[in-house]
Amino acid sequence: MVDASLAIDAYLIARFGIGLERVLADATAGVVSLAIAGSVKVACDPVGTFAYEDGGASEQYQGMLTVEGVTYRFRCSVFTDAGEARFMESIGELEAVQWGVRLVVPGDAVGQR
Repeated sequence: MVDASLAIDAYLIARFGIGLERVLADATAGVVSLAIAGSVKVACDPVGTFAYEDGGASEQYQGMLTVEGVTYRFRCSVFTDAGEARFMESIGELEAVQWGVRLVVPGDAVGQR
């Protein structure tokens, strides 16, 4: 079985040209890339932080990521260095928690049997 994060990353790159790490890093900063706006939804909350002596900090988040009707729960950690550059440290607990099936019926087929 393919790790969910690898499959989601490959899909996001192929469809939108942006990877999972960037999507989550942007979401934790309150930013939504125009490439995914309207197609991918991310909601996250900070759950902890650790400050380093050199001025850097590690922030932990948890949230929900929805891609193509499948919702995943995730936890991630983002490191911000003293110069305020942000890097994804880790992505964990990425698991599907809700999914459904969408059926598109052509307009001319509605009401016909």
